[in-house]
Amino acid sequence: MEHALSFEALDLRLGDHAPFLISLTDGPDNELRVVISPAAVGEVGEGNPVDTDILQCNTLHCILSKCRPITPDESTLYAIYFENYIVYQTRNESYASYDAEEIRSGTYLITFEKSKLLESLCTITDAFRSNDGTCYPGDWKHYGIYTQNHVIDVISHCPPVISCIHSCTPTL
Repeated sequence: MEHALSFEALDLRLGDHAPFLISLTDGPDNELRVVISPAAVGEVGEGNPVDTDILQCNTLHCILSKCRPITPDESTLYAIYFENYIVYQTRNESYASYDAEEIRSGTYLITFEKSKLLESLCTITDAFRSNDGTCYPGDWKHYGIYTQNHVIDVISHCPPVISCIHSCTPTL
């Protein structure tokens, strides 16, 4: 039986390529479940016939024949479960902007110490921070899940529970 993974440990396990979003489910009691798959990198020319005539190598077809496809490795799936959240948003990765002033750690599974979303939380929700530093509904944290095509931001007062839901092998 595999031990529960932390957000940071799963980020390290994902490797050099952003994972793929498989599903995102918002349950009836505001629980959020995000299922991701690591990226699988195929062989050069996989799915594209190789053009062996270098003199004719000026077409997109020829360029693609030298590329390696990146696809979801659905033999391994991870669930990131938030028992409750304050706010979440999903953005198309192609249109997501990044702020150099944000303070974050992680590669694909990000935790933010400072972000524009955190700064706007008290304006866009009823969550608040008291003068004594306590937060309602509890200490909140901003988590980012950066996938091949999506950027998912979650602010929650409940840390995520990570589990392997399909054929996970421990790494040494």
